[in-house]
Amino acid sequence: MQQSNKVSEYLSTVCEQIRWKKAHFVISKEIEDHIIDQKNAFITNGLDEETATDKAIKEMGDPVLVGSELDHTYRPKVEWSIIVMTGIILLLGIAIRIFLTYDSDIQLMLPKSIIITIIGIGCMAFVYFLDFTTIGKYPKVIYFSFITIAIGATVVSPLYNGISFYTHFLLLLFPTVFAGIIYSMRTKGYLGIILSGAFMVIPLLIGVMSSHFSSVVLFSLACLILLTLAIVKGWFNVKKLSAILLIYVPTIITSFAIVFSSPYRLRRLINSVAPSLDPRGAGWIGTMTRKIIASAKFIGQGDFELGELPITSALPCIDTDFLLTYLIHELGWISFIVIMAVLTVFIIWSFILCSRQKSVLGRLVSTSVLITFTMQVVIYAASNLGIQILSQLTLPLISYGGIATTINMIQIGILLSVFKSGYLVSDKTLEPTSGKTNLFEISDGKIIINLNAK
Repeated sequence: MQQSNKVSEYLSTVCEQIRWKKAHFVISKEIEDHIIDQKNAFITNGLDEETATDKAIKEMGDPVLVGSELDHTYRPKVEWSIIVMTGIILLLGIAIRIFLTYDSDIQLMLPKSIIITIIGIGCMAFVYFLDFTTIGKYPKVIYFSFITIAIGATVVSPLYNGISFYTHFLLLLFPTVFAGIIYSMRTKGYLGIILSGAFMVIPLLIGVMSSHFSSVVLFSLACLILLTLAIVKGWFNVKKLSAILLIYVPTIITSFAIVFSSPYRLRRLINSVAPSLDPRGAGWIGTMTRKIIASAKFIGQGDFELGELPITSALPCIDTDFLLTYLIHELGWISFIVIMAVLTVFIIWSFILCSRQKSVLGRLVSTSVLITFTMQVVIYAASNLGIQILSQLTLPLISYGGIATTINMIQIGILLSVFKSGYLVSDKTLEPTSGKTNLFEISDGKIIINLNAK
């Protein structure tokens, strides 16, 4: 007990010199392990425990000096590259909106969009200073809180073409919530995979009943990718092929059932590939989009004409839904290349930083944010190029949209929080197993489904 007190006192003195309290646990554990290893080495060489402990502590050095040195090493890692790139994207969005002041309504929106950008920056900063590990500590509390907010948003939200406007964008946050669910279920084997899928049901129903079909598809795909990542990385500690089949077979069957059971969705799928089949009906937007970009130049205004009517008559919601198509027409393909290059650099660099996360929680949370962000960009760009399998939601931080900008800034704040302290996170160790058992087993002529299999 006396030796334990000496080690505790040493660790306490070291930590008193370190201002970042979040680092105390990791530093204490590292130093304690080193002292114990050194003590055991001295005992092996013939010293008694008390002498070995004193000598091991002495070899660590003066606790004040050690703590002061560690204070310089263990600091929150502000990922300035992400902050700078986020600022560039935001400024690019504002510059584009200034360019769009051909319309008096958009002129009125410009001051509002600047205010929204400032609010978004405030939300990003607020989330950045929160501890992202809360997502892993209280996943179910966060999940049911999210469900409650989503239902409330659906009730009070104004309708836009029959879509609950608030819920439409709120679902962008669900993959990050789902990352916490996967983290908490990863020790439960196949049962954990099934339960993770079950947690998708309620938000899926909320989305189907009240939101944009594209939002539902986006968050479903994002969650599926996260679940696949967890399986491939071995975090569920199950047989990977069996687990992949377990989630993808029902997913594929359900997807085909949803598409082919609805004439509208089937027709939309066909029109997205060949809009010219119905150029005056469901394929109108796709047909016009393709004509506009087909007549665009590399630099300068394109040759597309719609009689005496402006291009805005062919494409509604220029500042929100078809911003890229309009810029391609007005400024040339160079505008599309610049915007996509900036977004692509941001995405690729963020994924590189994400791949450096050593903890399961840090990897899951940062991946959830980046998948959601990337899918928004891909869906928006595809739609603006005439491939409208899914309706665009928003071009993150660039196209006009108060709620969308705020939510994406919150997501970037979460990402920065992971990059700030993710290297300090220590995941709970999975219980060792003697080996992986099968999901399906045959015994006495019976097929047994072993959900607790590893």
